[in-house]
Amino acid sequence: MSYFLVSEVTVSLTDLMSVLLGMAGVVVLVALAIFLINLNSTVKKIKSMLDELTLPISQSINQIPEIIKKTDKSLTDVNTITESAAETVPEVLNEVSDVTSSLGTTVQTVANTATNVVDGVDGAVTGIKRGAGKVASSGILSSVFGNLGRITAVLAMIRRFKKKRKRR
Repeated sequence: MSYFLVSEVTVSLTDLMSVLLGMAGVVVLVALAIFLINLNSTVKKIKSMLDELTLPISQSINQIPEIIKKTDKSLTDVNTITESAAETVPEVLNEVSDVTSSLGTTVQTVANTATNVVDGVDGAVTGIKRGAGKVASSGILSSVFGNLGRITAVLAMIRRFKKKRKRR
């Protein structure tokens, strides 16, 4: 004998929604718990990193005033050097200009002296060939002595320039 039993189960829609919402609430609470656990471990790691870096950061911050003082001193030194160069360079350029013009005069004087010597030797050779036997050396000698005077003046100017540079 077999009995077939059919029974009906009736569930109201409100009860079904209540069960589904309850299960969704449990899932959300579990997810929230996992999120808060991960957030807590992240905050602990950040705190430990900050604790490790607190001393180096405070040391670096304490060194900033000393670095600023050194920078100010360096800038003052650079300013002094620049001002000194601004005063000295024009003087040196003027002296170099004077020395180069004197040197140009000296070179011209040496060239004139060499020309006068060649002319004198030529005149002497020409005079000897003619049999005159006399050399008009007074003009050559005065030219040579005049040129020697100019050369000594240039050398004295160069010595004064060197003494001025040594004093600086």
